[in-house]
Amino acid sequence: MPRVSTTNGHCSIKKGLADLMDYSKKTIEMAQLIAETCTSCKRCMKDCLFLQQYCEDPQKLFQQFLEEGLDPIVPYSCMLCGHCTVVCPLQLKLDEAFLAMRQDLIKDGLPLKQLKSVEMHQRLSTSKFFSAVNRGDTK
Repeated sequence: MPRVSTTNGHCSIKKGLADLMDYSKKTIEMAQLIAETCTSCKRCMKDCLFLQQYCEDPQKLFQQFLEEGLDPIVPYSCMLCGHCTVVCPLQLKLDEAFLAMRQDLIKDGLPLKQLKSVEMHQRLSTSKFFSAVNRGDTK
């Protein structure tokens, strides 16, 4: 496993040729649990378009995350619906692992470019200047 360093509860994982990513110890442990425990029964994949598109089975996906890292689009593609946990005979929480990956990416300042417009919308929609209502003259 190409973990480069472990400091302050974070592990650095090489993501392909990109810079080193810092993932929390919690995220790494969740991924290890799934990679080591998943039986590849694929019950979670039956009704999940996300898993069908991004992996052969969750065990291999989380093993890939631990060994090589994942493109940030992968954890952001999970709908976090929890269906995988409900149907998993081992109650593995893939959705929570993907959420933890997202949180770590944000802490590292790496939100997806596609989310920048959402951030701008949130800033402007709460601005008094942009959200003031001009009702006109009611007399």
